Amino acid sequence: MAQSYKQKQVVRYYMCDRTNKLTLSMLVNVLLEISGQQSALLNRGEDFVRAMGLSWIIIHYDFEISRLPKAEETVEIETIATEYNKLFTYRDFYVRDKNNEVIITVKTTFALMDLEKRKMARLPEIVIEPYQAEFSKRIRRNVKAQPVEKESASQKVFDVSYFDIDSNNHVNNSRYINWALESLDEAFLSNHTIKKGVISFEKEVKENETVTSYSNTYEEEELITTHHLSANGMTNCTATFVWDRNKKEG
Repeated sequence: MAQSYKQKQVVRYYMCDRTNKLTLSMLVNVLLEISGQQSALLNRGEDFVRAMGLSWIIIHYDFEISRLPKAEETVEIETIATEYNKLFTYRDFYVRDKNNEVIITVKTTFALMDLEKRKMARLPEIVIEPYQAEFSKRIRRNVKAQPVEKESASQKVFDVSYFDIDSNNHVNNSRYINWALESLDEAFLSNHTIKKGVISFEKEVKENETVTSYSNTYEEEELITTHHLSANGMTNCTATFVWDRNKKEG
């Protein structure tokens, strides 16, 4: 049976936006920290995989959010590595409030990158075994982001700087999330909250590159934004988010 790991987390003010809600990029950082803690307890931390010339990378996120926790709220985060195949492992996260209600569910797809070749590597059994995840030959078909119509899209340009680069020598995936969302205007971001979304990472962005963030906004049955990040003519990241309008307090 797959190993579950739980950890309490206090949402600090620096993790939140101007509405005092946890940001999506900070949520991702916290989730990855929790998964890293589980790996360390199983003696499969970053040092272990790096000794094999490998490092974990994220391929895909799928979010379901009933609400984002607020500053100084304490939540419990649970993570389970549920399944794997020769290339990918699938890890689920559940964020619960003080009433033990699940307020956020995140399903992720991880892979291992060969640090020298900068390509995905097969998953060694010695790395995966302690998590007790189920092996399956099938490769999941993740939900794809909707396409962006660049001709009508809002866009913003970002220069990749030294502090955007993580220990894998590429842009940290939380930066992609901020770049995608920052193509939306302040009024939209202040008055809306993400309730679900998907993010796919296609190609790594490197230092000194210039990233263009495109986004479209649609409102039919739901309010939707679609996002496309590109550098040097390549697709680096795609995303789609579904939004709720914030309720006025008081």
